[in-house]
Amino acid sequence: MKKLNKILALALGTGAMLSVQSCSEDFLDVDHYDVLSADYISSSDENFENGILSCYALMNQVINDESMKPWLWMAGHPTMDTQATGWDKAWLTQDWPADQKELYTEWRRLYEGITLCNNIIRDCKDDQKTANLSDDLVENAMAEARAMRGFYYFLAAQTWGNIPIIKEEPDTEDLPDNGGEEGNAVKVLDYIIEDLSEAAKVLDWKPRNGQYGRATKGMAKAFLAEAYLWKAYRQGNASGPGAEVDAAKAELKEIIESGTYELQESFTTLFDPLAWNKESIWEEVMEEGSTKAWEGFHTNAHGWTDNYAACPDNGGWGTLYLSWEFYSCFEKGDKRRDASACIPTIDNWGDYKDRITDEPLEVSAKSDYCYGVNPYLDEVKSKYKSYHYNTGGDYAPGVWSLKWWRTGVNTWWSNMWNPVHIYWKRYADVLLTYAECCFRTGDESEGWDYVNMIRKRAFGELEDGKSNELTTKYVQYYRNYAADRSLGMAWEVDHFDNYPIPFGSNMADYVPGEDYYDMVKTKLGFNLETWQVAMIQERRKEFNCEWTLAPALHREGLLAEHIRVNYPKDDHAINEGLYTYPWTPRTYDYSEDKMNFPIPAQELIRNPNLTQNKAYR
Repeated sequence: MKKLNKILALALGTGAMLSVQSCSEDFLDVDHYDVLSADYISSSDENFENGILSCYALMNQVINDESMKPWLWMAGHPTMDTQATGWDKAWLTQDWPADQKELYTEWRRLYEGITLCNNIIRDCKDDQKTANLSDDLVENAMAEARAMRGFYYFLAAQTWGNIPIIKEEPDTEDLPDNGGEEGNAVKVLDYIIEDLSEAAKVLDWKPRNGQYGRATKGMAKAFLAEAYLWKAYRQGNASGPGAEVDAAKAELKEIIESGTYELQESFTTLFDPLAWNKESIWEEVMEEGSTKAWEGFHTNAHGWTDNYAACPDNGGWGTLYLSWEFYSCFEKGDKRRDASACIPTIDNWGDYKDRITDEPLEVSAKSDYCYGVNPYLDEVKSKYKSYHYNTGGDYAPGVWSLKWWRTGVNTWWSNMWNPVHIYWKRYADVLLTYAECCFRTGDESEGWDYVNMIRKRAFGELEDGKSNELTTKYVQYYRNYAADRSLGMAWEVDHFDNYPIPFGSNMADYVPGEDYYDMVKTKLGFNLETWQVAMIQERRKEFNCEWTLAPALHREGLLAEHIRVNYPKDDHAINEGLYTYPWTPRTYDYSEDKMNFPIPAQELIRNPNLTQNKAYR
């Protein structure tokens, strides 16, 4: 498979020369490239192809040693389903300030990406620049650059709402209209919709040149649909019908009917090393890392897993935790729990009960595969035997992500080999969002069909009868990993006779979504329609630790009710009592306004035309 990152260095060198901040007067400090002439990129199709790749250069999420921030934090922590300790725990209580460094880092990254796209768009519109280039290349370059510009703007718009629009030909007279009061958010979304619409007209369903990682029609349409729904939300319509909902539904239906994508047979395998599966619409792939110590330490998946996901009991820093509320929200037979999380052995379960089934938590929380063990490493966690444990002053839940911690030599002083897939858009997200649109437009039966499509995959329907086929395809990686003595493991080559979590069907436990969520709504006391309860619960089960969870619940107007019901007010003291207490103490009041994150303080100084979002003034 061709990889874009092999030639990104050249693309960055030629494309970053004019990179600017969102304020037109301030230029970024970039390396000086005096070996390339100004017209080098446009001198041939080959050079221009390399230049186009600059549009993708800012996809990389690694930021020094803060390699999982800020997107995991912004897309996970506000739901409280992902948790943290130390200074990062403020992300759980909406206490992020305007000078939060991760916010400014992300703002800069997105606007640098926008600038690189603007450079290509400007060149494509220049007859002199394109005189030596083929018409087909220029057309596709324009489409890819607009898709990526729309993508960067979309991330900024869903995060901050009121943001500046920097075009390929900045007009300083337009600056006072950039980033005004909250109403500007709709204008920004219209600009994004135009970019993604035009890109989708040209792009193919398959990536150009067979290079997975390029923008495609499916990527453009998926984010276009989201932009329409965000526009509805910004106009005060989070859950009802409307022109924007109709438009989003049409785009999503085209994606579904294209036949390009399909659900992975097993949810469990989505985070295995085989990248760009049929479910992947748009993703970023982090390589496993070098076998040479410290080489690329924070430029590959090593930093992700070691810094955040690997539990301290096995040598990682373990600063990403999952809540017991999340771990306990799954139904019996839902295979997504074992694919998403593992827990330690518990010394004292107490008398706590599952909030939905009323089973003793000791019964409902014990997994055949993930209780006291990471099945992908077959390492037993024996040090922390409690619901929460002291991390050095803070108490963290003993629940760890298996999406980000599949394998690895989990010590700080050694390298870690662990592939990481950053799914910006999965087909499952398209199906659930299409279901949402169906419910909002009165097509309730069709909506439940699509919810149940996701649920049936979760209970193993697509794995039924395919155990041997799936095992052969996916177990080899773990066999090879276990056999590699250079990793310091003491396993035999045949350690894994089967996939760590066996394939097969649990459909005997399956209940249709409309029936199940009617019960959940009543049991937990949701003040929502049944389909909205399904959106909350299915999204958190499907997308925990992924980049779409909190933004989707925010856009759907469901975060407040999720917090109220799934994390009820709780003033349990942060003390030794948490060792034997599973639930998350919550004393703060959720604010919808705070989910429009603060415009970075540093950017307000740079650009006096910006107005701070109202919750932070």
